[in-house]
Amino acid sequence: MLELLISLLFISSAYGAGEFSVLHSPESLTFKGHDHVRESTLKEVYSAALGFSTEHYSNWQGLYIENPFDLPEAIVTVSVDGVADIGQQTGHHYPLRTDEEEVEIYQSLERRISERFPEQNTNLVRIDLSNGLDEVKKYAIFEEIRSENPKHVSHKSLKLDVDEDRQFLKEITLLREITRKIEQGVVKQDHVPDVFWFRVSALHPLSDLHGENSTETTEAKQLLNEAILRLKDAFVKAYDDKALVNVITSDASHTRRTRSILQISAKADEETDKVKYNLASYYSKDYPVIFNIILWFGIAMLFSLIAICLAIGNMDPGRDSIIYRMTSTRMKKDN
Repeated sequence: MLELLISLLFISSAYGAGEFSVLHSPESLTFKGHDHVRESTLKEVYSAALGFSTEHYSNWQGLYIENPFDLPEAIVTVSVDGVADIGQQTGHHYPLRTDEEEVEIYQSLERRISERFPEQNTNLVRIDLSNGLDEVKKYAIFEEIRSENPKHVSHKSLKLDVDEDRQFLKEITLLREITRKIEQGVVKQDHVPDVFWFRVSALHPLSDLHGENSTETTEAKQLLNEAILRLKDAFVKAYDDKALVNVITSDASHTRRTRSILQISAKADEETDKVKYNLASYYSKDYPVIFNIILWFGIAMLFSLIAICLAIGNMDPGRDSIIYRMTSTRMKKDN
């Protein structure tokens, strides 16, 4: 019984819990269902939403493209580290299995856009709000932001003399300042896809300090939700409704070390099982279709080739073939 409980604990900690929430999408995209999605699949979801070809197969059925000629021009993501959810009530929500770092998703998306639009000026922005103004001012469109003073944020339970609370309020202040710049029109539609990626990491230590269900954590989540909704409205207006705005929450920071150890162990066990039980390799659901197409096409080509060879071998060069008539008159006389 103890071994079973330990196994279940390892399985539950192998992947961090999280949530993928779509707060706004253009009418050309439809999000349906509530099936869980792997975090590593999100880069394919974003690529498909922008009209790019995907690099890896996924059987996730949550995204449907209704109009491929009116796709979003901006991906706006708020990544919240260290919590499974922020209590967001609006939008469409999917359980998230956090099997990849969020920065890897952004880097993959950044690479794909840069490869397709090497000559255009694209806004590829990733800001870790915990790094303060230095991180924000790296981007020209936000270089005029001057304040990260948390005193302007209205709060009741959170205290400025507590380091965790103050750091969180600083991140909220920066997110609001960024929203204000977007509302002033620093970004516009230019028919080139943009990516805006904001990482919120201060909620995690705040929640650990006060408790997940504490008044302070509840107020912090409310402040964050309000800031995100205002950010969403600003980007939707700036891009004339052609913006995909979403939130990723992940508690992977609690499970990252366990997951990395278990992944190595799982791979070793998988290889051992393949040798021990002589297991076959995994094939996608398209394999039988592709196999049959290649098989029967190959058989048809083989018999066609045999028939053509037999026909040519039994051909009367003096009567049947225009090739012999036009190119070898001597052979015709000899026969």
